[in-house]
Amino acid sequence: MNNELETIENYLTGQLSADERTRFEATLRSDPAVAESLAFYVLAQHTAKVSAMSKRKAELDALMTRSAWGAPMRWVAAASVVLVLGFGWYFLRDTSTSAEAAQLAEAYVEQNFDQLTTTMSGGATDSLTQGIGLYNEKKFAEAESVFEAVLVQQPNNDRALKLAGVVALRQKNYDLAIDRFHRLSQRADLYSNPGTFLEAITLLERNRPMDKAAAKKLLEEVISKNLEGKREAQQMIDHL
Repeated sequence: MNNELETIENYLTGQLSADERTRFEATLRSDPAVAESLAFYVLAQHTAKVSAMSKRKAELDALMTRSAWGAPMRWVAAASVVLVLGFGWYFLRDTSTSAEAAQLAEAYVEQNFDQLTTTMSGGATDSLTQGIGLYNEKKFAEAESVFEAVLVQQPNNDRALKLAGVVALRQKNYDLAIDRFHRLSQRADLYSNPGTFLEAITLLERNRPMDKAAAKKLLEEVISKNLEGKREAQQMIDHL
């Protein structure tokens, strides 16, 4: 039970990898029990928002150990899965501060990534320069293909990984962007690493339930560890 709740929580906070997320969503479609667990989690989260997480989990455990649900609750579970998989959490969003934070993130991306400079390639390969040129022409899909090709040949190319994350973000492919920025953030061999900050920006723009809280933690990490993006993180965290 606890493992199932942990997986649901990680799914909602964007902490699953792309493959794990795909497998979990396939399970949602095929296993009514998992769908019901997700529905109960979401309902409990929104109706007991001010309660401690430990208390919420205890209540969920008690609810989910019941032998069966009535038809109305099964309808709620099905509706929740439709919302998750089809409507991008539109009806489950916090529409106040989360929306404001998403707008701030979008403004940051527009201001800083509307055009890329060739210095971002670092002189690493001609391919990165070519990809940047395609990106600046708004040919995002073509640019992404170039960056991905570089990563296949040079898996440790941090500039290609950052650029691949940026182009995924510009295409609103948030899960992929988060995965790439998180991988970048794990690189301990870089003098300057923007991965943690960019992962936070992506979470804010994606704006799913609990994304704002997860992003705030990342921004606090950027500030406390003096990571790249600290100045911007300090300005942004005041609005969260």
